Amino acid sequence: MLQSKTKYTVYMFLVTLFWGLTYGLTKVCLEYSSELHIISFRFFLSFITSFFVLRKKILPIQAKDLRYSFILSILLFFVFLTMTVGLKHTTASNAGFLVSLSVIFIPFFSWIINGEKPKKKIYFVLFFSFIGIALLTLDTDLQVHRGDILCLFCSILFALHVIFVGNFVRKVNPVSLGVFQFAYLALFSFVIQYPIEGLYFPKHFSFWISLCLLSVFCTSFGYILQGIAQQNISATTAGFILSLEPVISCIFGYFILKEYYTVQQCLGGIILLLSVFYISKGKEQ
Repeated sequence: MLQSKTKYTVYMFLVTLFWGLTYGLTKVCLEYSSELHIISFRFFLSFITSFFVLRKKILPIQAKDLRYSFILSILLFFVFLTMTVGLKHTTASNAGFLVSLSVIFIPFFSWIINGEKPKKKIYFVLFFSFIGIALLTLDTDLQVHRGDILCLFCSILFALHVIFVGNFVRKVNPVSLGVFQFAYLALFSFVIQYPIEGLYFPKHFSFWISLCLLSVFCTSFGYILQGIAQQNISATTAGFILSLEPVISCIFGYFILKEYYTVQQCLGGIILLLSVFYISKGKEQ
């Protein structure tokens, strides 16, 4: 039993590793291609991979699965668009910390949409989160960069997406709901991008390696492993492990992308990390 729990805990750490690498890998891709091209390529490959691995759980395809996936994918498209564009104008570590704040916004949207009033501690955490955001994003002239604003907006949109997924997943096949969102995301990106930019394939090896890691590991395998792991470990354990995601993005940014941070930014990141961990830890209590 202990060995089994350890295995699923390792799965969750792999998910966190994959998702933490997302920001840095996206920045590498942005050096060679546009935001919409990246989203289109990424989710086309993710859909192909996921459908092949999970086809027995998807088939036969139900019309309602496609309908609910379409609705969710509109919101998810803007999640990834704001994140990808934001990454062009900020660091991978800033993006990782700011996007992780979705766990703090979720209780508020759950209150608005589902009538589930948040606990009082969420206001305390939100206050310190804004302090962390200010320390992380404000420069010496007290200006916030456009990329940081977009990544913060991304975390708000992602929190909304999580709420709607929780409501829709009771009505449809959850595997189909996830996989067909990838297909719609690729389609939306291609339809918008093709008339403006046309279709082109970057020739740089670094782009394709980063894109394949993004598509196969960070997206397809990441979401598949998350589903398997969270069926076998507690929400507290999963929340704690996932709260380490911005740390991974920070490490990748420092060692691979050569991103450097001031003492002020480090303090802001620590405050945000503690806020995310505190909320994640309290979900099961």
